[in-house]
Amino acid sequence: MSDKPLNRGPHDIGGEAAGPIDTTDHGMKFWERQANALRSTLGANGITCVDELRRAAEDLGDEYRGLQYFEITTRALRTVLLEKSIFSEEELKAKMAEIRARFNVPDEMESPIKAKAR
Repeated sequence: MSDKPLNRGPHDIGGEAAGPIDTTDHGMKFWERQANALRSTLGANGITCVDELRRAAEDLGDEYRGLQYFEITTRALRTVLLEKSIFSEEELKAKMAEIRARFNVPDEMESPIKAKAR
C-alpha cells in the first residue's frame, strides 16, 4: 500500500466529514424541471449518456463545489453538447441573449443570488 495521497477530484468526498444532510424536499424550480427534461430527452434519444455527463461534471474542477446539483448537471450537459457540436458557443450565447431580451431576464452573473454566492 502506498503512502502517496490519492488524486481526488472535488466531486470525490468519500470518507470526508460532510456535516448534516438536509433531507427536506425543496421541490424543483422551473428551470431545473426544464433542464432535467432536456437531459432526460437527450439521453433517451441517444444524444448523450450518463457517463459523458459524469465525466464533464467531474472536469469542472474546483468550480464543482460552489454549484448546486442542477447547476452541475446543466454545466455538464452544456459541455457535452458543445463537444459534440450540437451547437456552437456563439449560437448558444446568441440564443441566450435572445431569450433574456424576450423575457427581460438579466445575465445569470448579474443575478443577486450569484452575487451573494461570490
